[in-house]
Amino acid sequence: MAKMLDGPPPLGAKSVSWPWYHHILTNELTLDAKKLLTTYSGIPLEDLETHIYSIRDKAWGIFPWPCVGEFWFLSFGLAKHPLYRNIVLPRLKAGQTLLDIGTCLGQDLRKCVFDGAPADNLYASDLFTEYEELAWDLFRDRDKIPPGHFFADNILAENETFTSGPLMTRLGPGQVDIITITMFLHLFNYENQLKTATRILRLLSQKPGSIILGSQAGSIDFGEQTLKPPFHRSEDGSRRTVYRHNPESFERLWKEAGKVTGVPLKVSAVLQSPTDFLFAADSSFDYSVKKRRYLTRSETRRLYFSIMRT
Repeated sequence: MAKMLDGPPPLGAKSVSWPWYHHILTNELTLDAKKLLTTYSGIPLEDLETHIYSIRDKAWGIFPWPCVGEFWFLSFGLAKHPLYRNIVLPRLKAGQTLLDIGTCLGQDLRKCVFDGAPADNLYASDLFTEYEELAWDLFRDRDKIPPGHFFADNILAENETFTSGPLMTRLGPGQVDIITITMFLHLFNYENQLKTATRILRLLSQKPGSIILGSQAGSIDFGEQTLKPPFHRSEDGSRRTVYRHNPESFERLWKEAGKVTGVPLKVSAVLQSPTDFLFAADSSFDYSVKKRRYLTRSETRRLYFSIMRT
């Protein structure tokens, strides 16, 4: 979500010379991605790579996230969560609702539909309105994903703006059974993570068992970390930081958010092993040393988590 930033993309951020802008698809186009795009989307295999390059470059033009440059919209992060098969999918098939915050091109929702979840119960939100059209173009599924299920909203807006925004007015507080935040919360410093967490809890259903889940970059050593160029400075010149959690600090964050909102929570979090993270055994991505310069430090791990209302 670009409101980790306080203005337009930094000067030079849209250059295609950054190491996280990949010019050639390699292991990013996994068997799962091929299967979904050819079977669900009906894209001929011989046209697939050209189609993906075109969509990626349009998304890069909207905002040059490193994850866009690296084709992460081909990786179905929610489906890799330990609770996806046994909790998320069965609940969706039984009629529960899901909201994907920081959805990017809606890849996780398409995977849910492909796996049998009814599209009418799935909702998505991101900062950029253009993502809705681009997601339809990527997956060629206007006939499967209904309009009105994407909310262009800023979860870090001023309180009056957020309260009157589409998440709170069109979807509504306390209306969502499952909220997924994959590779999202780690975009912010601690203060904004706490603000985001309290607002997510306002959207979560009041029924016990309602759940928030996802994964993000974590760290053995928790704390604020300074971003690298070109995203390292705010418009006023100050250094920009993001907060990296270990399981204990992540639990403290959500317990603090639960205390603020009066929501009782059970928080579970686990760090993926460093070998699995650096070589991405969970996603079939192949991280070269060059790529790791931006995304990881030696102490970085993938953090999987769930936050359940009790």
